[in-house]
Amino acid sequence: MHEPSLVTYFLHMLLKKFGVSEAVLQTYLPDHVVMVLFLVALSAIALPLIRRRFKVYKPGGFQQILELTVEGIRGLLRDIIGHKADEHLVLLGTFGIFIFMMNFSGMVPGLGLATSSLWVTVPLALISFVYYNYHGVKTQGVGNYLKHFCGPIILLAPLMFPIEIISHCARPLSLSVRLFGNMFGEHQVSGVFMGLVPALVPIPVMVIGLFAIVLQAFIFMLLSAVYVGGAIEVEDH
Repeated sequence: MHEPSLVTYFLHMLLKKFGVSEAVLQTYLPDHVVMVLFLVALSAIALPLIRRRFKVYKPGGFQQILELTVEGIRGLLRDIIGHKADEHLVLLGTFGIFIFMMNFSGMVPGLGLATSSLWVTVPLALISFVYYNYHGVKTQGVGNYLKHFCGPIILLAPLMFPIEIISHCARPLSLSVRLFGNMFGEHQVSGVFMGLVPALVPIPVMVIGLFAIVLQAFIFMLLSAVYVGGAIEVEDH
């Protein structure tokens, strides 16, 4: 097991003073849970304060970066989903930005890598799975949505339907394991190299790690957008 982050350590120390046992803390507040809660709380406090400093006519550098990020995500979603992309910007954009934050926290001294736990990545993948299926049924109705699982012709339905069901059920598994595996592996490898050669390796390793952080957040958001686009696509007959 990896060492807990300083945030987790100090939170556990504080709660122990109020009589909370170590077993309870390890069960209900492990490191990945604390890091998710910490980042949610940080976002809830910091983002409204940052928003107050935004200016319409003279945006600062940080504001421009945020605006470019949002516009880039919106443009990507429009290319994938089409004219209904803006309806899904909030959730899919949140996937990308929040997963990036959780990935990036692993590079910050004193913080931990939340996405190195399947208890974090699996719920994210299940949210994506429920979300795109819900909008598929909402947009097309149950009957028309299920037709997507039957293949191009009705004669193939007995073969295609179970294959499609298995394929869709594998999507949350793929999303969660890909994010977990890549971030856990990258974090472990970086830790090993930085421990062996701390004077030379950190900068190249951090650059590679930052690329992996952005890439994995992007892939999760991109695949979720593809699933939404496929679910709400109405075929012309």
